Amino acid sequence: MPFPKTKDELEAAGYRYVNSGQCTAQSCLAPVEWWRTPKNAKMPLDVGTLEPHWATCKAVAKFRKRTT
Repeated sequence: MPFPKTKDELEAAGYRYVNSGQCTAQSCLAPVEWWRTPKNAKMPLDVGTLEPHWATCKAVAKFRKRTT
């Protein structure tokens, strides 16, 4: 199933808009919209494209969880 592309599709799939902000990485600082997933996890999406921010963030390594 492809990721929803519009706000209407996100809401129909069970996502809920929370608020707007910006990435906290000093090397990125991109504007993001925060959404709650159907499983109640917070998810940052790029403003305008609604693409998951982890796919475009310049500092994604800062946010990766270690699996050791």
